[in-house]
Amino acid sequence: IDPLPLSMEEFSRAGTQAEGGAVPQPPFRGLHIRVRGKIVADGLDHGLDWRSAGYDMPPLEWHEALKKIKQQHEQIEESAESAPIILDCRNSYETDVGIFEGAEPLGTENFRESWDALKDRLQDTPKDAPIMTYCTGGIRCVKVGAYLTQEMGFTNVSRLAGGIIAYDRKLREAQKAPEKNESEPSMFKGINFVFDGRLGRPITEDAMGVCVTCGSETSLVSNCRNGNCHKRMIQCESCKTTFHGTCSEACRHRVLHGELVTGSQRQEVDGQESSQAETFGSYVSLDTYSAGHSTPPPSMYRELDFNTKALIPSGSHMVSGESQGRLLKQFASMTRHGRALEIGTFTAYATSCLLEGVLNVADIREASESSEPSYVMTMERDSKAYDVAVAHMKIVSEHGFGEEAAEALCAIRAAVNEHNPQTVPVVDEKVTKLSIQSQSGNNVGCDLIHVSDALATLEEMAAGKGEFVPETPFDVVFVDADKTRLVEYANACLSSDLILRKGGLILVDNVLWKGLVLEASGGGSPDDEASLSSASASIDKDEKDAIELRKNRRARKLANKMHRFNSAIAQDDRAEVLMLPLRDGLSVIRKK
Repeated sequence: IDPLPLSMEEFSRAGTQAEGGAVPQPPFRGLHIRVRGKIVADGLDHGLDWRSAGYDMPPLEWHEALKKIKQQHEQIEESAESAPIILDCRNSYETDVGIFEGAEPLGTENFRESWDALKDRLQDTPKDAPIMTYCTGGIRCVKVGAYLTQEMGFTNVSRLAGGIIAYDRKLREAQKAPEKNESEPSMFKGINFVFDGRLGRPITEDAMGVCVTCGSETSLVSNCRNGNCHKRMIQCESCKTTFHGTCSEACRHRVLHGELVTGSQRQEVDGQESSQAETFGSYVSLDTYSAGHSTPPPSMYRELDFNTKALIPSGSHMVSGESQGRLLKQFASMTRHGRALEIGTFTAYATSCLLEGVLNVADIREASESSEPSYVMTMERDSKAYDVAVAHMKIVSEHGFGEEAAEALCAIRAAVNEHNPQTVPVVDEKVTKLSIQSQSGNNVGCDLIHVSDALATLEEMAAGKGEFVPETPFDVVFVDADKTRLVEYANACLSSDLILRKGGLILVDNVLWKGLVLEASGGGSPDDEASLSSASASIDKDEKDAIELRKNRRARKLANKMHRFNSAIAQDDRAEVLMLPLRDGLSVIRKK
C-alpha cells in the first residue's frame, strides 16, 4: 500500500475536522526526522529477515477472507475449527476500543511482550495452520509474521497489508465506487487507536470499551490529565467531565488542587519548544474552583451515585450530590451530641454523609456524655429505594468509608444486567438496625425504618407515642421528603422537644424548586399559560428548555407550594432561617 504524499500545509491541518467547518487541529505537534535502530522496539536479541514474513494480503482480499471466516463460524462447526486464526498484534489499550470480527487480542501491554504471548497461544497449533495477523499501520505485524515463520516454523502466515489504516481507506473507496449498489459494512468494529493527537479514528459506532471510572460502554480514549500519571485510559463523556479528564479520585484531587504546574506549559521536545499549551489545575467556573479547594469526599460516594443511576435511573437526580453532601457532613460534625434524623433516605447518599459527621462527633465526645449516644435515624417510604439503601448502609457498616467500601459498592452495580436488574435483596423487616465504630472505638447506631407515611410517623414521635420515640432529641433533622407537606414536617420538629432540641437545625432540600419559586413569588397562577406564551417570544433559543419546564403543570404547582412553605417558615417566630442557593436550594432553620 503506497503512502499518500502530503504537502507541509496539508500535514499541518490533517487532524479531525473541527466543528463548524473550522480548520482542523494538527494531529502531530511537530515534524521531526530521526535515524532509529528499530522502527518499533521489539526486545529481540537478534535480527530477523523482514522480507520473509508471510503473505502481504491486500485490504479488500482481507475483507472478503474475514467475511468467509464469519460464515464458516455461523454455519458448520467442523469447518470453523479449520478456519484461520486471526491475531491482533496490538496492545490491550488498542484492542479494547476496536477489533476485527473473529480476531483474538494478544493481551499485551507493550510490543516486547508479543513473543511470549505468541508462544502461549500457539504452543499446540499445527505448523501448517493458517494464521492471519494485523496491526495499526502494517509494521508490527511484519515483525510478528517474521517471528512466526522464522522462529516458530509456521508455514501459512499472512498479514493485512498497510494495517487497519489501509483497510479503512480502501473499504471507504470501494464503498464509493459507482458499481456498488449498497454499502459494504466494515469487518472492523469500533475505533482504530492511532498514535497522534486524535488518539483514535472512529470506523464504526460500536462502543467496544469499558469506562475506567464507571464501567459503562464507551470507546473514547484519552490520557489522564494528571501529568504525573498520564495513564492512557478509556473513559465515557460523563466521567470525563466529572473527573476533569483524570482516571481516579486521587488524580482528580491533584489536578483540581493545582498541585501540578498551572497555566500554560510550553514543553521542550528534543530542544524544540512546542507551541501547544497544556493547562493543568485551571478552573472553568467558580463551581470547579470551589470544588478544587474543598476536601474531596471518599470515592465510595461516587460508587453509591453510580449504583443509584444503575438501579433506580428514574430517580438518580434526587441524590444529594458532592457539595450538598459535604455540607450535610459539616453540619452533623458541628452538633454537640451527634444525633441526626433524616426524612427521605432514598439510596442513603445523604444518610452516609450525616453518619460521617456523627462519627466525627463520637470521636471527640467525653465518656461522661455517653448518656446521649451519637445516632442516626432515617425513614423511607419507597420499597425499592429502601432495599437499595439497606444494601448500601450494610456495606458502610462493615467496611466504613474507605476503598473497601467503594469496591463492595461497585460489586453491586457490576452484577446488574438485563437478566438480573435487581441485584440487592428485598428487605422484609420494617427496621434495619446497624452500627459502625468510630476511630476512637465508640459505636454509633444507624436505624433505617421503612414507613408507609413519614409525616404520620414523625407526628406520632412528636406526641411521645409509637415505637420510634427517640431516647433523647436530635441535633439536626434533614427533610428531603414529600414537598407538599413541608410546613407539617417543620411544625412537628418545632413544636416538640422530643424530636428536635432547642438550638437544633432543620435542613430542608429543594427550596428553590428548579428556580420556579421566582415565578411563584410573583403571584402567577399555575393555570396562567398566557403570560408564559407571550414571554416566550422574547426569550432566545437557549432558554426554551426553561420555558418548557415552566409549562409543566406539576412542577409549577409544587413551586407554589414550596414558595408558601418558604414564606411561612421565614415568618415563624419559633425559627431563624438562612436559605442557601446551593444546588436546588437548601434552607437552614434553627429552632429557637
